[in-house]
Amino acid sequence: MFQFFWVRTASVWLAALYMVFGILLLLFPGESGTVFIWMLAAGSALYGLGHLFRYAKGRKAGQSLPGDLFSGVLTLAFALFAMLWPHVILSFLPLVLGALLLLDGLGKLPLAIDALRYQQQARVPLAVSSFLPLALGLLILIRPFQTAQLVIRVFGIALLLDGVSDLAACLTERRSR
Repeated sequence: MFQFFWVRTASVWLAALYMVFGILLLLFPGESGTVFIWMLAAGSALYGLGHLFRYAKGRKAGQSLPGDLFSGVLTLAFALFAMLWPHVILSFLPLVLGALLLLDGLGKLPLAIDALRYQQQARVPLAVSSFLPLALGLLILIRPFQTAQLVIRVFGIALLLDGVSDLAACLTERRSR
């Protein structure tokens, strides 16, 4: 399982993307939060429009697709709300970011445990890339409403360090082959 995850070229690009996003979040926390919410709104709008399109297409074919209508209207309403009042969404951002960091760390935990158990060369970067997001995610979830900008900066630091750790683990593993 370890080699399947780390041998892929996508791991290097994902690590680089984490580092770029981490730096942007660290340097521009206020703007990054608003832009993040706007991108989330745009994605929700596209998702909602897709469901409304499927609903209209199914209706022409004589099908009843109330789930698509509901999903489309609900996600478009969220998109509109997020575009108009991104600060409201940002107030919940700490909980979401803490949960994402926690999930990221938990997802890498089996790889880190295997690397430590089998004394693999990339065990230190793998352990850091698992335990650091876990610790930061827990910290954020324990104190979620301090400030959105602080959380964005912490998330930026975590993404940057996670990306560096992932890249180091990937490069170390590739050199050892």
